[in-house]
Amino acid sequence: MYASYVNAFDRLVKVQNAVEAARRSDYFGQSTTHRGAHPFINLFQDGDNTILTAEVPGLEKEEINLEIKDNLLRLSGKRKVKFPENASTHRLERRNFNFDRTVKLPVKVDATQVNADYKNGILKVVLPRAESDKPKAIEIN
Repeated sequence: MYASYVNAFDRLVKVQNAVEAARRSDYFGQSTTHRGAHPFINLFQDGDNTILTAEVPGLEKEEINLEIKDNLLRLSGKRKVKFPENASTHRLERRNFNFDRTVKLPVKVDATQVNADYKNGILKVVLPRAESDKPKAIEIN
């Protein structure tokens, strides 16, 4: 009888640890918002550029939408899985897929200089830092 209480306690501790790990990961924070867990992204700095890469396999570039406003980048799109008109399906693992993610950027970006490239299912967005956001040297008299 004692063993069943210990197992239940261990399970509760594991659940609590998982919730705390999720809170520490900023999953619920403002730096990234999304509906669904996709597409997977990486966001990093390379000199004065912020680079975002996203895994969006199986989409045409016309099915991907990018928007930037202030220091927020929105990535959205829709994948439609197509079948021949009279085909019968025997297994359906790939489904239609909608995604919508907004990422808070670490710096202000010059929206006129943003460059996006899509190749082999990977979207790469280069976001140059705005001149007004770059640190300015102050001369001391």
